[in-house]
Amino acid sequence: MTNIISSLLLLISFNMMSVQTAAQTPRNLLSRFSRQEIADALLPKALWHPFPVSIAEWQKVLPDSVRQSIMRQAEVYQKIPFVAIPATMMMEYQQSGDRSHYEEVSFRKRDQLFTMAVAESIEQKGRFMNAIINGIWSLCEESYWGTPGHLYLQKAGINLADVEDPSVDLFVSETATVLALTDYLLGKQLDAYSILLRKRIYYEVNRRMLAPLEKDSDRYFYLKKGTKEYPINNWNPWVISNWMTSLLLLEKDPERRISELEHALHLLDHYVNFIGDDGAIDEGPVYWSGATGRLFDGLTILESATGGKLTIYNAPIIANMAAYIYKMYIAGSYYINVADASPVISTDGLLLYRMGRALRDTTLTSFGAWAFHQYPVRTPISGDFAKPRMLFNMQAWTDCSNSKGQAPAIPDVWLESIQLMAARTDKGLFVASHAGHNGESHNHNDVGDFIVFASGQPVIIDAGLGTYTAKTFSKERYQLWYNSSAYHNLPTINGVQQSAGRKFGAREVQYVKDGNNVTLHMDIAGAYGPGAGVNQWKRDVTMDRQQNRVRVTDDFVLNAAATLTQTFMTVCPVDIQRGTIRFNIPGERPVILEYDADIWNVKKEQIDCSAPDEKRLADNWSHRQITRLLLQRKEGVSSGRHEFIIQQL
Repeated sequence: MTNIISSLLLLISFNMMSVQTAAQTPRNLLSRFSRQEIADALLPKALWHPFPVSIAEWQKVLPDSVRQSIMRQAEVYQKIPFVAIPATMMMEYQQSGDRSHYEEVSFRKRDQLFTMAVAESIEQKGRFMNAIINGIWSLCEESYWGTPGHLYLQKAGINLADVEDPSVDLFVSETATVLALTDYLLGKQLDAYSILLRKRIYYEVNRRMLAPLEKDSDRYFYLKKGTKEYPINNWNPWVISNWMTSLLLLEKDPERRISELEHALHLLDHYVNFIGDDGAIDEGPVYWSGATGRLFDGLTILESATGGKLTIYNAPIIANMAAYIYKMYIAGSYYINVADASPVISTDGLLLYRMGRALRDTTLTSFGAWAFHQYPVRTPISGDFAKPRMLFNMQAWTDCSNSKGQAPAIPDVWLESIQLMAARTDKGLFVASHAGHNGESHNHNDVGDFIVFASGQPVIIDAGLGTYTAKTFSKERYQLWYNSSAYHNLPTINGVQQSAGRKFGAREVQYVKDGNNVTLHMDIAGAYGPGAGVNQWKRDVTMDRQQNRVRVTDDFVLNAAATLTQTFMTVCPVDIQRGTIRFNIPGERPVILEYDADIWNVKKEQIDCSAPDEKRLADNWSHRQITRLLLQRKEGVSSGRHEFIIQQL
């Protein structure tokens, strides 16, 4: 599996705190569907055909070249045996904190089975059937379908899996769906081999997911109502969308299909109710696919299984959740990255295209078509999760490939629920900044941070996330430099950095548009612990469109005279002169940062990113040199005001 997938999995399971609060009035968009409405709309299992199953149907939705690419991928997987996962591999996480070996084997097995099932459905020559049957049996024989790091969900805690206490995590739901889709795609072929294969699939999916969620959904944090103290995150739509798919594909009892779909929709409402009205997620755009994308997966299943009778696509919150992805877009492959997020995302253009079409959002549809061509997809089976999404994506392949589209360039963004602003000029200057607090999901201590891009290229950056290790999830998390405020574009006051926790946050936050100026006002003093001795640190981040420049102003009051250091992070080669720092952008006009040389000394540190936990950082920035600039106040002061001007020459 790719490093991206492994990192994503760890991201999902860490730090469930959220900056968002539940909506004041629950929307209950899905709970409004009564059991009778669901019963009247839900298609019988025998009449629901969401995906192609015949050669002719596959030929209709996918070009020959794409079908052949799936065949080639399946042929590679056919040569890899389905191996058992030993107990010692499961115990590696408990013993050393390493779950990568387990996940590599586990995730590959699911990709193998799904890819070969799709290939066999397309071709129907029987050449993949023996491997598929072995894959089904191998998955059914596993003691646990999830990942070892999530065994805290079982009563025995993180240990070997307790088969008498099946618990449902993200990847239990993924595995159930892979088996349900295999049953759907190849049911007749499986029955021809043995009438016990599909019986076994249902038994295991029911035992490990359907029954546990039916009988004891209150057991799971991600299915409870979200509050400020007990937030809800993307586990909710991730698991529920898989639950809905597996239930509706496998369950033969009509009454159970109705009652458990109703149950799932009520729980999915907890997530929709929790998201702020602007549709933002504090986990950043790298999580949008696993959060809003998963919600859309569930809504797509609902629409399909009810013949289009039950939908909520016209609700403003759904439109706003979808639009978040293009509001966070900068240029090229760059997105605003906060907390544990990568600055570069290869966006799923087919997903964006389908979502834009369903929501009648032409910006999103156009963005999806652009992304589809920007990040060429040779095969719709990408080795990632969300298998039902892949099958729905396939059905949009031709339409999307025939559309050109364009990347969005939203001039102003204000997401109040996460206190994030962004602004750009028509000359290519871009700034983003956020207030918030230091108890956000996958938090970095970064209240008041900002980033600047010019001509679509990074100038002043948030370094992003490192490669995950056991330290990432320990009390030593903020000893990792890239998680600390001293390595964000923030002040260090009296040698003290920002502190972690929800109580350490911004105050008096205001977003103001005034003519050509767009400004985020915030007092970030509250993000620092008592040792900093800071009473007030009012920071204004302004985009001045008339002057085509960014202005950062700090107005501060301290308890006593203290040392001050201001950090700027960059991947640009820099030249330091008195009063100016020149950021050189290959092939583009340079950017300069003006500072008051009478009060600041400047020094430069280069970060080599050679440590094991720094590999992801190097990958984030295409192995460009990460440089830390330190502006150090020449004299200790107890109050004052200073300004930094950033503009492209």
